[in-house]
Amino acid sequence: MENSSKFGACFSASTCSDSEKSTANCWIFIICQIVFSALLFITLFIMHKSKRGDDEKIIVSTGRDRFLNSIASQVSMMKSKKSLRHSGKPVILKPLSNTDRSERNFVKNVADATILYPSKSRPEYVPYPHLNFFEHIQTKIFVTSNDEYIQSRMVSCAALAFLSSAASSSLAMLFKHERHKQDCMEGLELEYTSSTKEWFLGQKDPFAETLDSFKFLPIFLILAYIAFLVNRWRDFMITSHTIQGRIQDVGILVGSVPDNPVTKEEKKQIYKIYRFLNAVHIMCYKSFMRDEFKNDDQLISQLIEMDLLTGEEGVHLGSMGKKVREGLCSRILCEIDVLLSLTTKKYAESKSIVLNDKICDLRGTMAKLHDTFVRDNPNEYILAMQVLVYCYILLIITGYPILMFSDNNAAFSCVQPLAFFGTFFTLVSLQMPFILFERLDNPFDAHDDINAENLVASTELALFNSMRCQF
Repeated sequence: MENSSKFGACFSASTCSDSEKSTANCWIFIICQIVFSALLFITLFIMHKSKRGDDEKIIVSTGRDRFLNSIASQVSMMKSKKSLRHSGKPVILKPLSNTDRSERNFVKNVADATILYPSKSRPEYVPYPHLNFFEHIQTKIFVTSNDEYIQSRMVSCAALAFLSSAASSSLAMLFKHERHKQDCMEGLELEYTSSTKEWFLGQKDPFAETLDSFKFLPIFLILAYIAFLVNRWRDFMITSHTIQGRIQDVGILVGSVPDNPVTKEEKKQIYKIYRFLNAVHIMCYKSFMRDEFKNDDQLISQLIEMDLLTGEEGVHLGSMGKKVREGLCSRILCEIDVLLSLTTKKYAESKSIVLNDKICDLRGTMAKLHDTFVRDNPNEYILAMQVLVYCYILLIITGYPILMFSDNNAAFSCVQPLAFFGTFFTLVSLQMPFILFERLDNPFDAHDDINAENLVASTELALFNSMRCQF
């Protein structure tokens, strides 16, 4: 009798109050759930620490002097690489770099069979409806398996679901112990025993009503923020296409400036503008491209290697620091003025005003693209939304062990799958918007979002054809 009155964990039939092996197995099952939850939390901590360490490894510029010295020291190396590339020897190049941008190739006549056109590219964005079923599944698997943010959210949901299931299993063990205790009292009425179960199960309706009443505001704020981010994502794409259109407009206008036949000096000047237009386009998206473009120390060197800048131009533009994009727009205007002074075509100078407006508009649109990143909802809005969502999550973790509890007298009544799956999928539904927030915040950063390199490559192909229309 004394042993039967104690409620606690036991791991063998002899130490359990009812001396049943199933009770010991249930307690082992509960401990396993708690251990799994602890392991998942440890995994989550390791993932967070690993990501934090990776962020600290980001290379940052240490000053303009080091920046310019780096460019100057690499110019000679770039020249040797270019000579290797032009020699016809096989070199492993990445998609955007797989283009011959030499002046010798650019000034060839359109009828020349040896001309090398810029490499073609895939679309900058492929909507899911345009993918077949297998490509859709492959994309989803790739994104999920390579996105640490999604993985960490799913791990946290599973860890909390195991805790909720363990709490529900503990309730089942408590009720089983009370039933055994009542049987041992041989007909004595124990109001405490009956009121314990009734008290817990009596909380179902109040908890359900509380959750139902509380969920409106956090869900409303989440939906409003998703709508805002989706519109913002569309603005990014529209702005990107506007930048592409402005650059192509300039290319069309510049290509129509000289008279036919185009002189050698005019061809060289058009080639120079062609290089600068592609360079400024890459500078606009450098943060969303390959690693060699992201770092300021390597960007100018990479543009020199790609024949978009000369060594002297690279050093000059590198001295402009963070405003190199604006400086290059000014250089483009200067080179357009030189081209207009070279041409003998009648009324060619009338295009000067239009070209000036196009370049200024291009600079403003590129600035708008980056300004859009800071055009977010007020911090107070985001903070209130997060606090309300986390409070709702706390209510779910506290209430679902009771709401999802299945009362039965089976030997393994401690197994409460509804508590686990109910908590897990409800938490996933609340975490999914935060995954959307992360993905929609930067439309150029994810695997299946806007591909800046493809956008630049398609623009270059259009420039190559429009600016050489009279060659």
